[in-house]
Amino acid sequence: MKKTLLISLIALFTLVLAACGSNSSGGNASNTSTGGSATNTPTTEQKGVVTIGYQKGNTLNILKEHGNLDQALSEKGYKVEWKVFPTGTVLLEALNTNNIDFGHASDGNAVFMQAGGHPLNYVAAESPYPEGVALVVKADSSIQTVDDFKGKTIGVTKGGNQHYLLLVALEKAGIALDEVDIKFYKDAAEGLAAFTKGEFDVYGTWDPYLAIVESTVETRTIVNGTDNSENRTFYFATEDLLNNKAEVVSIILQELQNADQWANENKQEVSQILSEELGLDIEPLQKANDRRTFGVEKIGDAIITSQQKLADKFVEAGLLEQQISIKDAVNIDDSTIPSNIQ
Repeated sequence: MKKTLLISLIALFTLVLAACGSNSSGGNASNTSTGGSATNTPTTEQKGVVTIGYQKGNTLNILKEHGNLDQALSEKGYKVEWKVFPTGTVLLEALNTNNIDFGHASDGNAVFMQAGGHPLNYVAAESPYPEGVALVVKADSSIQTVDDFKGKTIGVTKGGNQHYLLLVALEKAGIALDEVDIKFYKDAAEGLAAFTKGEFDVYGTWDPYLAIVESTVETRTIVNGTDNSENRTFYFATEDLLNNKAEVVSIILQELQNADQWANENKQEVSQILSEELGLDIEPLQKANDRRTFGVEKIGDAIITSQQKLADKFVEAGLLEQQISIKDAVNIDDSTIPSNIQ
């Protein structure tokens, strides 16, 4: 019974990821929709379109479905256009080619993009989500602590949040990279299949897929992001939007924070929204949402230091060829940050 459920789950992951991929290619996504039902009043000066890129299941997805941003920008004369992307890397490519104006991506996606010579403009950060990334083993595994990772095969996505967690955990345990066998998987479907078949002794994954694995396979968490990785998503804007339409950036951040506060108070409804968007069961999504706090934070020195540590760790591990400066990519004026964000 459990085997049949796992096979169905793997097939579902594949369908979800394929569906996301079919909506985007290169830096320009073909799936375009407008959220909310707000319409401009005849007296409002029309100022143009603001294009926002998002990934299914993330906070911008919640903002889109909530509809409050479309209303707020409509009142200022802007129409919102939403474009969905399969990964943060593809989204950031679209941002760099001005196919979108605003979007989000993970901490790892951001440092790889910057190290590749592509300019980034950080505007804000999501609240940390350390419990949303973990290294797990099957319940009957002999592995009890990170110290037991020596000689074992560990599956992660290259440059992903679980990859960074692994590097930090190994360093704390005094284990060299050549003392473990790191295998890379490309997406959640492939990773789950490999872990179930026993190709990985240790499986690195992230929410909501972490919650799904916990709900369908008997696992034990060896280590998660707590005291190891903040596991943040960041928000980015084009230079043109920051310099010429700062009011738009301010409104986006303000309404994003409003939607996040609503999400904290209505997690069951959020889980329902994401279940429909992702095509996944609601129960594990509820589990994932229950262990996180939604919110937007100003990028201060502490967040810059944390993100710099991640970038430096990837350089150390040979994943990035050159050092980068996170501080150089944070150029948003304080006056653009709305009052509901600290």
